[in-house]
Amino acid sequence: MRAPLSNRDLQAELAEHLKWWGLRRFESDEAYFQWQRGTLGRDDLAELSRLAERKRASDKAADEIAFYDRTAGPRVLPVLYSQRFDYYATVGLLIAQRIAERIERHRSDCGTIPSALSVLDFGCGIGLLTTFYARQFPSLSFVGLDRSSASLAVAREKAGALGLANVRFDCLDLQESALTGTYDIAISTQALLQAEFDPGLPSKAWHAFERAVDAEAQSRFEERTGLGARLDRLCAVLASDGCLILLEKTRQLARRIPFQRALAERGLGLLAQPEPIRYRVVEELSDDGPLYVLGRSSRDAGSAGLATGFNWDETPEPIEEGTIYRCRDASAESVYKRLPERVAGRETTWVEAQAGSVRAEWGRFAGVLAYLYLTVGERFHGILVGGQGKNQELDCRIGRYLLDPGRNHEGGRLDAVLEETWPQAASTGEEDLAQAPLYENHTAYAQAIWDGLPGRTVLRSLTDATPDGGQRRVELGSIAGPGLVYLYQATTFDQRQLVLVEQERSGLLEMYYQELASEGASAAG
Repeated sequence: MRAPLSNRDLQAELAEHLKWWGLRRFESDEAYFQWQRGTLGRDDLAELSRLAERKRASDKAADEIAFYDRTAGPRVLPVLYSQRFDYYATVGLLIAQRIAERIERHRSDCGTIPSALSVLDFGCGIGLLTTFYARQFPSLSFVGLDRSSASLAVAREKAGALGLANVRFDCLDLQESALTGTYDIAISTQALLQAEFDPGLPSKAWHAFERAVDAEAQSRFEERTGLGARLDRLCAVLASDGCLILLEKTRQLARRIPFQRALAERGLGLLAQPEPIRYRVVEELSDDGPLYVLGRSSRDAGSAGLATGFNWDETPEPIEEGTIYRCRDASAESVYKRLPERVAGRETTWVEAQAGSVRAEWGRFAGVLAYLYLTVGERFHGILVGGQGKNQELDCRIGRYLLDPGRNHEGGRLDAVLEETWPQAASTGEEDLAQAPLYENHTAYAQAIWDGLPGRTVLRSLTDATPDGGQRRVELGSIAGPGLVYLYQATTFDQRQLVLVEQERSGLLEMYYQELASEGASAAG
């Protein structure tokens, strides 16, 4: 067995593996779609679009199989899978690392190098990552499982071309048929919970994130998403001391909670802290996961059970700088000038050789929120607005960097920090300046900011049912003293939104409130 690779070497080998498969990594949507149009004809694209729409709208296995059979075609495969190059690079690396950790654990527990560990890759598709794992761990035995026969034909062909003798691919629909055998490691990435648009379980109320323990609602979720049957059959072939590595689309709390409850109910416990995943789909950032590493809990596996010390978490995901609203360029300058009752608390300035004059100002406004306003000559303006931290100042990474006496302003470091803090996506066009709010937040932290607004007066409100079976609250109100108007929206599926504007621009939120009210009425009708 070869020595384990460093993370950097493993990453490099995975990138080469993806390229060997014909995948290409693109930095821009324009370049990707130009290549797509040059490679696939109109008929190809129309057919793919038709099959994708049918797959999305249907709960029939045949429609999903038809889509994946089509994407396994020799011309279509590299184009479609290249769009998710970073997904495979990110997930493949993480799972390979987890497999290596299990091998090391086996070596530590048994005192020998494992030579017969078996690995199941459920929902392997074309075997893109299965073949990578088999290449990296030649002493392990791999089985790739999928229900798309065309995808598996490609997987077998590629495995043969790579000379892999430690992997085989079987066609089986786990929803309909049971597995045989026993596996030391089972992997599933976006295959157990395939109902991508199912909203999950609603919270107890629009102002809460907690879910009731409701066995009937949990059972309905597992049945309509197919999770229950698939998970039961996967657990049935997992060794008593085996490891389950899962990555599903459960980033939303409403889906994460019933997914985790399904795992716990089947005697599975966490072997590591669940890890949120972030990758690019060409230009667009995508948040996915979390990645779970699981083993049998002590009560389920007897003496072979694992006491892990990790607990299931049913609270909203912590987000670094989650309270912060950011904008740059002309919109940042506009927001700064409009902040009511602005009080500057700290200022620092310096001259950088390359960038010129730099000025940073920390302060608070309206007794409600804190801000950091940064200018670099006339070429850059950026503002961050968020909750008040220590000393009533905004606590943020760039703020700590700017106050660090040992900061490095040379070699373009400042430009890199600016782009990291205020990506170009945060820029607002000149025509949108009139629409730029003083503050906006769409995360769970919006509720804490809303709760802390002083002297809140509700002007209008509605509480209604949503099409997904949940509940929604929309509230338009004002804050006494500073002359701020707010709109707050919350649902039992964890959506939160808070927008603040000054009194003179209250008409913007009046219009938005009416739009939301009309949408609710239309949905009810």
